[in-house]
Amino acid sequence: MAIDQTSPASTPESSEAAAIDNELPAYRAISPGAVVSLVLGLCSVFCFTDLWFLVVVFLSVVIGLLALRKIRRFPDVLTGAAFARAGIGVALAFGLAALTHDIGSDLLIKRDAGKFAVKYTEVMKSDSVDRALWYQQPPDYRKTRQPAEIVEELKKARTPGAPDIYVERVAPLNKIKDRLKGQGEEIRFARIESKAMDGLTIYANALIELDGPKSEEFALVEMVKGQGANDWMVKDIRFPYKPASAVATVVKAVDDGHGHSH
Repeated sequence: MAIDQTSPASTPESSEAAAIDNELPAYRAISPGAVVSLVLGLCSVFCFTDLWFLVVVFLSVVIGLLALRKIRRFPDVLTGAAFARAGIGVALAFGLAALTHDIGSDLLIKRDAGKFAVKYTEVMKSDSVDRALWYQQPPDYRKTRQPAEIVEELKKARTPGAPDIYVERVAPLNKIKDRLKGQGEEIRFARIESKAMDGLTIYANALIELDGPKSEEFALVEMVKGQGANDWMVKDIRFPYKPASAVATVVKAVDDGHGHSH
């Protein structure tokens, strides 16, 4: 018996189905890493509130690059390169902008605080103790009081059993004045040692150097500034002081020396 070895002819229906299958693209999953990179990139906007969020920028970039690498290795399986690139781009944009803003603000604050520190150093050197105490009052209060009036109010502010505010405030100033009476003694502003911010209120510590034949000593002038252009005030003075032993701290209220907070 002869065997017919010819293959059966393809039906029109099966040929049409094969053609359709060849035209359909293969399914590709979106890379989870690309999605995560995009989400982290959007979260990088919080860098403007705290530079610790630069960690988020770093993670977004690293995860995005790894996702792109994997997508290139498996182009028939994974997609989402656009998400990864967007995540990397957004993260870098927010991160660099926040970093630039922070550096710029830091330089402006140090410059502004430094100008006041230089001015107050000259007051401690050449002006009266009364004038130096006057700068320890809130700016709005200084507008209505002369230095002598401030001193009188500080002297009268003492209550039985409480520390003498006037004596506490004037003590470091008198020590600095006594030091400067010596031959060849100099006082100069060294640098802004530290700063802190609470909303629009700025706190800064100015390091003051006293130098001469006797020895080298330092004082720390703690300063606070509100929203105005020229409203710095001296919060406290430490003398003698060891450099880098204090940081600027935020306080919710500043006492004006008369038992009232501002």
